[in-house]
Amino acid sequence: MGTLYSFIIAYVPAAYAIGRPCDYINNCGVGFNPLPRFATVAAAALLEIVSGLAVLFVVIGGALLVLNFGNESQSEKGKKAIVFSLIGWAIALSSQAIISFSVARAGTIDYLVPHLSIMRVMVGSMLFVFNVVFALMMLFYGYKLVFARGQQSELDAVKKALTMTIAGAIAINISYALVRATAQLGF
Repeated sequence: MGTLYSFIIAYVPAAYAIGRPCDYINNCGVGFNPLPRFATVAAAALLEIVSGLAVLFVVIGGALLVLNFGNESQSEKGKKAIVFSLIGWAIALSSQAIISFSVARAGTIDYLVPHLSIMRVMVGSMLFVFNVVFALMMLFYGYKLVFARGQQSELDAVKKALTMTIAGAIAINISYALVRATAQLGF
């Protein structure tokens, strides 16, 4: 017993004199969030697949145009294949902007309660995007009212669309308040 006691007295103060394990290490004790890296790699892989498929369908559409033998339906199929594959490719490219925007905000996800943090970040990101879209739609409807030149049917259509746009903006902003309230409750 005396040997154990002398061992503790000799070495325990020396261990505390060196310092605690996290004293000289940056971000020690902070959890690791693999979500940003996974989202970036998965989005890049999906973009490569979609790009390959877009090229394939452009080639198929071009082949249908070349080999139509005077058949209009083959020409239309070829045109549609090319147009839709290019539209799909453009959507896939624009998704990279959305992914990079989301990954930049994913650093704010708390690793202890990721489900609430992810919900908060997602709704916050969507709120930002939809508020920008709301502002653009308000400009669009303003221009549409200017160009309506007093036509009652056009004015009625713009008023109806404007009412729905404002209702949608209110609903989106209320959803953010609900998410914040849920996150504060901390289920």
